Amino acid sequence: MKRTALVLLVLLIGAVVASGCLKGGEISTTPSPTQSRTTTSPEPPETTTPTPTETERPYYPITVTDFANRTVTLEKAPERVVTLAPSITEDLYYLGLFDRVVGVTDYDDFPPEVANVTRIGGYGKYANLEVIASLEPDLILADSYSLTILEDLEKIAPVVIVDPHGLNDIPRALELLGQVFDAKEQAEKAIVELRAGIEGISSAVKEAPRLKVFYVVWNDPLMTAGGGTFISDVIELAGGENIFNDTTGWPQVSFEQVLERNPDVIILTPHCGMKVEDVYNTPLADTNAARDGRVYMVENENDIIHSSPRVVRGLETLARLLHPEAFKVEYPLTVTDFAGREVTIEKEPERIVSLAPSITESLFYIGAGDKLVGVTQWADFPPAVRSITKVGGYGKYANLEIIASLEPDLILVDGLSVEVVEALEEIAPVVVINPNNITAIYDALELLGKITNREEGAGVVIAEMKGRVSQITSAVEGQPRPRTFFILSYYNGYWTTGAGTFMDDLIALAGGENIFNDLSGWGAANEEQIIARNPEVIIISPNAGIKPEDLCSGLLSEVDAVKNGRVYLLSDENLVVRPGPRIVDGLEEIAKLLHPGVFNYQPEPLVCSAGETASQTG
Repeated sequence: MKRTALVLLVLLIGAVVASGCLKGGEISTTPSPTQSRTTTSPEPPETTTPTPTETERPYYPITVTDFANRTVTLEKAPERVVTLAPSITEDLYYLGLFDRVVGVTDYDDFPPEVANVTRIGGYGKYANLEVIASLEPDLILADSYSLTILEDLEKIAPVVIVDPHGLNDIPRALELLGQVFDAKEQAEKAIVELRAGIEGISSAVKEAPRLKVFYVVWNDPLMTAGGGTFISDVIELAGGENIFNDTTGWPQVSFEQVLERNPDVIILTPHCGMKVEDVYNTPLADTNAARDGRVYMVENENDIIHSSPRVVRGLETLARLLHPEAFKVEYPLTVTDFAGREVTIEKEPERIVSLAPSITESLFYIGAGDKLVGVTQWADFPPAVRSITKVGGYGKYANLEIIASLEPDLILVDGLSVEVVEALEEIAPVVVINPNNITAIYDALELLGKITNREEGAGVVIAEMKGRVSQITSAVEGQPRPRTFFILSYYNGYWTTGAGTFMDDLIALAGGENIFNDLSGWGAANEEQIIARNPEVIIISPNAGIKPEDLCSGLLSEVDAVKNGRVYLLSDENLVVRPGPRIVDGLEEIAKLLHPGVFNYQPEPLVCSAGETASQTG
């Protein structure tokens, strides 16, 4: 496993290198002398007498000097182009030339239409020369990572090296491509828009305090981006300070070093090997970033590391995450909550009381955890909630006097506290957040982001959740759907989940069939009903008051799940009953229990008697 992780890490760094991310520099907002176009022939003198019409000189053939200082002659306009770096593909898109691209690397992901373009393999020696040749290109565009196969590529078609190493090189790359494709006007327009986009974002955060940022490139060993990298430059432009800008390249660092530099914000990416909740299970939980809920998983790191005009997207994402105050929503703000109530919020909330652990967790995920001044006694994640004032339980069990003493400017509740909304409204505005399925969780996060001026933070959380849900559901698609029984509690029957509950939704998404999906909400089932529906898998909440081995005796010992040892104890009930971002962790765990072979997972089987271990199916 460690070897596989390191191979993936090498490929990730290779992708970054190929994207021109090893050196950086602040982009200039005025053209340099080498960027200015000069006229080599004098303009003809004005004349008042008609002259014969001269045949216009054709643009091609043309000779250009590329980034490797090679001169390349193109005999005609390129119509079939293979690109060997995602950033070059993106350049062509911004120049309006994407329709000429016939082949791209396995790592290209933008624009969305690239999904329909033939893949030619990886970078450099990992490119498939046979596939490239079969596409009959009349031009190949590559970066320095492919110089090792330059001679082989030149046997197929002319090759131009486009290899920007920093923000300042992106305009030069666009200019070169403008020359190659006789698209100088498009190049000039793209350069103007690039500079305007960067200038607009960097200006918005210019007066903001510089937040200390830790960017995680890889989790084991812990690696980051040093000074002089493309990533470090983007962090600086976004109004941050890379805490390891005194290093170079991609240094390996320790938790102790990170804690010593104490970042205000931690940035994760989908391929860094670490999720947001993982941060809270490491020493990084003691950083300001974790305590304030400013640990973010960006949707796509390629927005940040690809040296093309696409970087404006990544820059804006980081700037909004670091300094949401610079991109304020307009207050007063009127929203419609989950109870259909219209609530007006006069100003950005700074002192929030949350009466539901799921809401508390959601606020931390979107970067608004530092606004919380009061939470319920049931709030236990992330660890930072331990230091926040407890205001009692749900609904009527909340202590209104304590809540009032905290002088909140916003109170957030779920469906369990609707009965005390009127009393709470005498203290502060109240918004009801009460999602009942995963899609509604996305809506809840979006609403919380809007209310708290953390829309960008909410957006990246939603994108990360959707991405993980898609991966899980795709993995179990087409698999047999085992009959599944979930035990929430054992009290006067086996309390289980029916339609309209999160658990029912999760079982279906995880590739199972809830045997009581004809039940509405939560209800108790007796042993005869369970035996009649004969579950193949039983999942028990850790707080149910019953353990898997307890089913080895009694009537339920005859159902398939028990006979085959497929009775499992869930690791954490809160992962499946709290409608917040961690619900995806619950989904993943259930999917692994239902389809262990798909995920190469080995759950602990139920053993009902000494020397007899039940077999595991599925």
